[in-house]
Amino acid sequence: MNVRLFFCPILSMLLCSVASGQQAAQGGGGSSPSVVASTSTGTGLKQEIARRIGILEAAIRKAEANHAADVELGNAYRQLALLYEDAAEWARSEATLEHAISLLHRSAESSKDMATAVSQLGSLHVAMGRLRESEKEELEALRLREKLDDRLQIARSWSDLAALSLAQHKFEKARDYAQKAVAEFVANEQSGVIDRITARYALSIALCNLKECASAIPLLKVAIDDAREKLAMFDFPIGLGDFLLGYAYWKSGDLFDAGPHMQRGMAAMSAQLGWGHPAYVSALRQYAKYLHESKNVEAASLVERQIRQAEAVVDVHSIQAGQGVFGFAELR
Repeated sequence: MNVRLFFCPILSMLLCSVASGQQAAQGGGGSSPSVVASTSTGTGLKQEIARRIGILEAAIRKAEANHAADVELGNAYRQLALLYEDAAEWARSEATLEHAISLLHRSAESSKDMATAVSQLGSLHVAMGRLRESEKEELEALRLREKLDDRLQIARSWSDLAALSLAQHKFEKARDYAQKAVAEFVANEQSGVIDRITARYALSIALCNLKECASAIPLLKVAIDDAREKLAMFDFPIGLGDFLLGYAYWKSGDLFDAGPHMQRGMAAMSAQLGWGHPAYVSALRQYAKYLHESKNVEAASLVERQIRQAEAVVDVHSIQAGQGVFGFAELR
């Protein structure tokens, strides 16, 4: 599962300032949930991303006019590419990343930055569905990091390769990469909360696809607790974890416990992504399936109507590209 898009430091910081969404209704699989998307919050987030893009573009123009070093410019373009990715501007992000890599390639001192940029491009290509290119880039990033003998960065490559393997439907490979990443992140004091929860979410989805959802539940609980301790309440990673925990309960046969977690996850994603975001639409599809299975036909119809409304006004190619970002396309 590639949750890198909304786990990058820039957007994680943005999400902390976003107001929380509606509280999810309480109850289990037999309740009557209300999934009301927050368009205003999603719009506010887009506006904030656009504002930051403008600031960074202006800073880059100034740096170029002052003949800044290639490493400085390369990293600035890499950060700009992250913002374009956050705005779901895939082609623009790709072109900016490729320019960043070309700048970093000129400097002998940029090996670590180069590996980060190449890995970032690989993750972007997962989101865009260009998996062959992504595999080449992620393996190149791993090779660069192994050459530097940086255990933390190597583990980050393992985590990215786990996400790629999920997109490739190579679930045993994804499990193995994610297990190695989790072990290193837990042992390495330099790892951050985003490292740990990203790898655990990837491992959980791999296990669910290997018909081991029950084993994913404790992993997700630890990841969510870690996120709640270190990140702001209602931050996107927490909502994503809640949704995945509900999914794991559902696929383990526990429809009652699945309901509240999926509802809370949907509320957080609605509040922070906006109703038309491709990741939110992908999650809605899974939620509709759950509601049908739990015999909540009326609620399922409401969710399906929201999906149709979103698809009618949102670029279909953007929806298709964004499905791979959070691993929802790999949920069955």
